[in-house]
Amino acid sequence: MNNPRQITTLRAAAVITSTIIGVGILSFPRYMTEAGNSSAPLVALCGVLFSFISYWLLASLCQRFPQETLFVFSRRLIGRPLAAIFTVVIMLLFIVLTGLTVRQFGDVATTVLYKKTPIEATIFLMLLISLLSSRRNVVKFSYIHFFYLPLITGSILVTILLSLKNVDMLNLQPVLMPPSFQFWKGARDATYLFQSSFVIVLLIPFMEKPGHAVRAGAWAIFLSGAIYVLIVIASVGIFGAEETKLLIYPTLEMARSAAFGEGFLERLDAIFIIIWVISVYTTIYTTYYISAYLLHKLLRFRDQRMASTILLPVVFILAMLPSNVFESYRWALHLGNAGMMLMFGYPLLLWTVYLLRRHRKKVTS
Repeated sequence: MNNPRQITTLRAAAVITSTIIGVGILSFPRYMTEAGNSSAPLVALCGVLFSFISYWLLASLCQRFPQETLFVFSRRLIGRPLAAIFTVVIMLLFIVLTGLTVRQFGDVATTVLYKKTPIEATIFLMLLISLLSSRRNVVKFSYIHFFYLPLITGSILVTILLSLKNVDMLNLQPVLMPPSFQFWKGARDATYLFQSSFVIVLLIPFMEKPGHAVRAGAWAIFLSGAIYVLIVIASVGIFGAEETKLLIYPTLEMARSAAFGEGFLERLDAIFIIIWVISVYTTIYTTYYISAYLLHKLLRFRDQRMASTILLPVVFILAMLPSNVFESYRWALHLGNAGMMLMFGYPLLLWTVYLLRRHRKKVTS
């Protein structure tokens, strides 16, 4: 392509939004309620704000090097060996994240949708689709996300709005409770869903306006964050805090309570689960794409096609390692902790080195 800068701010925001909305949407209200009871919407809101701070730290740094990805300019800031170590760690993080995400998808799919289908087949098919999609370049990658975003957000918002009429406001009281350790732990857990906004580091060198990277992330994080907060409000408002804690997938139960008209659309949960499958695909597609991109850079392949093929058996084995659904969620929480430290600590390190070098340059001149 003659002009590499073809990704608009809106399309970058679409990539981040459709990546954030994924497999965790079904059980998200349960985790927020366990952390804050009826204050669960505030726990989720704090998680959204923390996520934006972390994203701003990363995107505002990358905006200072609009021609390069993070993995290129980090070599000049902290040296090639240390930058290579961080790149390998980030790649491993996204490979494991892809494996655990597709495993969670397989657990839900074989429980709710394909009860007679082996989980191995469900996981393998999702990975195969992600592999084939990952063979495209970054611009086509952004078009695929942009195509699916209206379907994902529109359908979920309609389902939430129809569910809100069943909300009992008494279930949402008291709205504000004294923030405890559990409250802030829940807010930290909520940020795990937003870690894939890291994809912006791949998009910036292809954006028409790299200076709008923070704006694109702000639109994406606050739109997807609003959807997550509304889902928590609807779930707690309909079922109450105590009952929400007992539901494995409270968002799916919320969709089952939604209906439109008398006998016209009474099974919105069926439509919702189809949209959920698409949203999981866009999330796995992004984490798989980041993993393949980093692997092809490390092994110096011409593009990520060979790297994406090599990754398939690795990710499949990782996905099959957890023995049950509880173990996969426990592993996902541990991975989220490690990912949060890396996604916050690494940009902070690069920012510190960048500011020190700029200060030294001013003093010298």
